[in-house]
Amino acid sequence: MPEIETTLNSDGRTIESFAPATGHKLGNVAESDLRSIPTLIANLRHGQSSWRQQSLDQRSEVLLAVADSLQSDSSGLSELLAEESGKPIAQARFEVTITIEYLRAIATKATAYKPEQISTQDSPGITGDRIISRRVPFGLVAAILPFNFPVELYVEKVAAAIAMGNSVLVKAPPQTPLIVERVTKHFHSGGVPKESLHCVYGGADLGRAIATSPGIDLISLTGSTAAGISVAELSAANLPKLHLELGGNDPAILLEDADLDLAVPHLIFGRTLMNGQACASNKRILVHESLHDALAERLKSELAKISIGDPLDESKQLGPMISSDAARRVVSQVKHAIEQGGELLFGELETHGAFVSPFLLGRVPATADIAKDDEIFGPVLPLIPFDTDKRAIEIANQSSYGLSSGVFSRDWQRAESVANEIEAGGTVINGTGNYRPYIVPFGGVKMSGLGREGLGFTLEEMSQLKYTVWRSCES
Repeated sequence: MPEIETTLNSDGRTIESFAPATGHKLGNVAESDLRSIPTLIANLRHGQSSWRQQSLDQRSEVLLAVADSLQSDSSGLSELLAEESGKPIAQARFEVTITIEYLRAIATKATAYKPEQISTQDSPGITGDRIISRRVPFGLVAAILPFNFPVELYVEKVAAAIAMGNSVLVKAPPQTPLIVERVTKHFHSGGVPKESLHCVYGGADLGRAIATSPGIDLISLTGSTAAGISVAELSAANLPKLHLELGGNDPAILLEDADLDLAVPHLIFGRTLMNGQACASNKRILVHESLHDALAERLKSELAKISIGDPLDESKQLGPMISSDAARRVVSQVKHAIEQGGELLFGELETHGAFVSPFLLGRVPATADIAKDDEIFGPVLPLIPFDTDKRAIEIANQSSYGLSSGVFSRDWQRAESVANEIEAGGTVINGTGNYRPYIVPFGGVKMSGLGREGLGFTLEEMSQLKYTVWRSCES
């Protein structure tokens, strides 16, 4: 069979990538031609018919080779990730390291999904039948990636889909196309056929073209809730499965017996991870009235110690926003929260290119937008006071989002009681919602998404159960 052509034509337009810290151009990629999407989808579907014939063990071996290829380039990947996304180099190294570890775990876990026999022993009328259940691929998966964790989420989506026998169309985020292009090359060099994995580059128009295209069997998107709703609406006529990890305005609740020595480092880390641009993070800090002032003083002291600057500088803990526009939006949202009653306790209401200072807002009213659905994608810590556990739960649940959450208390039973009432995909006791080891079923409820991610969980999202029955067959 001749090699299947999966390269989109381009009329010469490119997407340029700039370092958000300096504005320096890092490179460019060819912008994908929307008119070629139908042909690309047909080719990838053709390629999937061959890839699915590989056994689970064979596909696992390919993914282990991909992990080795990524490992050989870990330093270069980390530096490019830091420079292109703006995340501090230590965080970039961690993302690359944990992603390679996760990829190996996916490759190993996938081999466990063998056909299983369903017992008919206690089912009158069919005791002589033989039923086998197995996991099979959906077909063609579209993986739409965000800018903030492009390496980790590439592997989260693509490796799981590939392991289960799908082909994959990847849409790179326009802000970080170079790192996605580089990871794609490693997947190909590790042995994933180009006919089964292709990456396209573009903005919202490209995303809409993918969502409306027939031939896509599953769409996996990490992005804003608005993007998820748009994908759901645009794809409805074709009924693909949707796997969505969307926005969040996660609460971290500090009950009156919370240990501030324990809580403060978690709160700082949660809101400075990826420079405050993480979906799962303590974006709303609900603190008992009796602790508000003491917590505010401790947070101010720690925020003053944070060094801001070049993400490639080992001494810097906070880098830039993904763009100057994103930085201006953060400052605008902080000003809006102040207008609605919040007190500015720390931070500078100005931008410096794509850089902003971290912000601390005190005594934010529960009626303020930031206390409900105004998700701030930046290093902002709003303190929202409450007086009873019941009131804390009410404030936590007044948001349309429900991604993750945290509860701080020295009383484990009390903390668990509060945690059980929070409407979220998960709750961390004495920690914040950005807790995401790959063994947990990560995902949201309400407007924060559909489905779960994590070792095993994504593999199951990327496959479907099919049964085969032999009638009147002796066991």
